[in-house]
Amino acid sequence: LTEPAATSQPAPEEVLLKLPDPTEAVQVFARRLEKLRQDQEQRQDQRVVRNYERVVQQATEYLKMAQRGQPLHLSLSETVQRAIENNYTIRIEAHNPAISQTQIVEAEAAFDVEFYLDSQWQNLDTAVPPRSLPGVSDTRSIQGGFRKLLPTGGQASVGLATARNWSGVPPQGPTKSWNPVWPSNYVIGLSQPLLRGFGLDVNRAQIDLRRIDYKVSRETFLERVRDTLLDVETAYWQLVQARRRVSIFAESTAQNYITYQNMVERLDHDATQVEVENSKSRWQTTYVQFLETIKLVRDAEDRLKNLLNDRDLKLSVELDIIPTETPLTAATALDHFAEVRTALDRRTEIRSAKHRIDQARVNTNLAKNAILPRLDLTFQYEVQGTGNTADNSFDNLGMNRFISYTLGASFSYNFGERGARAAQHRARLQESQAVVALNQITDGVVEEVNNRIRLLMVRYTQLPPALESVQSAERNLRALQARTQRIDPSYLQTELGAVEQLADTRSRLLGVLTDYNLGIVQLERAKGTLLDYNNVTVSDGPAGK
Repeated sequence: LTEPAATSQPAPEEVLLKLPDPTEAVQVFARRLEKLRQDQEQRQDQRVVRNYERVVQQATEYLKMAQRGQPLHLSLSETVQRAIENNYTIRIEAHNPAISQTQIVEAEAAFDVEFYLDSQWQNLDTAVPPRSLPGVSDTRSIQGGFRKLLPTGGQASVGLATARNWSGVPPQGPTKSWNPVWPSNYVIGLSQPLLRGFGLDVNRAQIDLRRIDYKVSRETFLERVRDTLLDVETAYWQLVQARRRVSIFAESTAQNYITYQNMVERLDHDATQVEVENSKSRWQTTYVQFLETIKLVRDAEDRLKNLLNDRDLKLSVELDIIPTETPLTAATALDHFAEVRTALDRRTEIRSAKHRIDQARVNTNLAKNAILPRLDLTFQYEVQGTGNTADNSFDNLGMNRFISYTLGASFSYNFGERGARAAQHRARLQESQAVVALNQITDGVVEEVNNRIRLLMVRYTQLPPALESVQSAERNLRALQARTQRIDPSYLQTELGAVEQLADTRSRLLGVLTDYNLGIVQLERAKGTLLDYNNVTVSDGPAGK
């Protein structure tokens, strides 16, 4: 098991109190102030307390600048649910499996029974030599029936036809011939290839390919849903980070402002105009950074809105999105081998690559069959009838008196079969290429899982020293503010540097904490289990939904 030692890990509350959300910042500042009062009472020194009271007051005013519109509290589970229901990418990609299903039906429809009905009228008046029979005739015919492609590659048909043939030739001899004459016939036909084009695998190949396309399309859809959820959760945690950075810089800017005010108040005593302007410059610089943090919150909110595509969260509406999810600081026990094994079983890219190998094999079999010579057998059974009227013709047809059989064979061979053999070679190369692509994807998945596990473990290990760095920076700043000696440029630089150091250490701790929570999500994505992690189930729905 890959599991970090939890004995030295700080309590979750201890970490989160250093990084409050703006909605909690005032209460956290009050708790810090109360603790500071208790510490300074033992030292009988209230200067630091009074200084921090002014900082809290000013930081509270800064935090009001970050508020806008109506607050909307949003949990991570609700965010995921809104994304599943409304995200444009998911809704677009959801059509592809349904489209692939229609292509399966199209391929299966090739074996449906087809009804045909043909009609023709031909009126001829051809030029003939003098004293020859006139070349005038009128022929009207109609035929209909059913035909069907067989799974073995053959074709069966059954049809019934009748015609009316009139000729402008005068009757010859003592016996008057029929004019017009009504021939009719009933035909059963069957053709079957024995070499090229023979077999269930060959003739159902398009159905198999379309079914594999559907599987690939479904795996691709799952991949898009998974990646979209990763983007949504990343945007959510980035919003959490951006909001908490506002609290950090609100306090840091307030610290610099109070230092500047202190310099102004001591200008006539032990501070010079140089120290005053220096402290003012540092305060304004920090204030610019604070305004930037507010902008980043707005950007993070818009990014989350754009991923959710929820009608209730329009980009044009002023909303103060407040994430309610508490960042996780607890240890995550991992079995490295089991995580890799899960990824190899669950990653949709691997399953899609396997399906593409199946497609390549189907194409290889088709190419192999195309090399064979063509040998086709045909059989036709025909019953004929005729008469001077349509009724007489069909009555004569029903007597089964005139029956004909036709059996034929057709053979062809293209010397060398260069085109077909080149196509077979190409199909084999594509199959080999698909196998190599599977190996490449598999190695990439293993590497990704290893990186995510490593990142998760490192971020968890970084939490204690990052927190200790914040605590040390706080103690350093309080010690500097408790000084009573005359202020000089080096002292001012040290105090202002301590304020910036405290903000930097808090930002670094926040970054480590955010990366740790993102690392958990990214590991689930790398394993292919992000949908399960968010309790999302994908199933076929009604058509058009």
